[in-house]
This record gives sequence, C-alpha cells and structure tokens, in this order.
Amino acid sequence: VSPSVDGSLNFLFFERFEIGATYRLDDSFGGMVNYAITPNLRIGYAYDHIISDLDVTTPSSHEVILLFDLNFPKKVSRSPRYF
Repeated sequence: VSPSVDGSLNFLFFERFEIGATYRLDDSFGGMVNYAITPNLRIGYAYDHIISDLDVTTPSSHEVILLFDLNFPKKVSRSPRYF
C-alpha cells in the first residue's frame, strides 16, 4: 500500500449551506454539497471522478451523506497550544 496525498477546501454559507472540492494527487478530484436541515442534522451529496488507472473499472463514485451531530460534551483544552 502506497501513501496518498489529498486536499480539500470547503465553504460554509449562512451556517446552512456548504460547498467544497477535493483533489487526491494523481488519483481523483471531486466536489460535494451539504445542507443543514437542523443544527444537528445535515444531508449532502459528493462526487469523485477517478483520473488514475482505476478509471477503467470505476470511473466515478457518488455518495449520499447523512450527518448527525450528537452534541457530546466538548473537552476544554487548558493548553494555550490548542485553540
């Protein structure tokens, strides 16, 4: 298994709508959108397009995203290194 490098950039609008893009070095690129139905529930869609040799068998993928925020207590860091 070889390591991979990827990056993504997401933008949040009006605390409800999120749009983003991702790129995996020499392998794939894609995009995603999310919508916050409530503060604890989001629904979204993501698409990846393969640009490596794997595109022969799987040229792309689609994902439906359902995200629940269970509001577990957040730990407070006492160290000034973490913000």
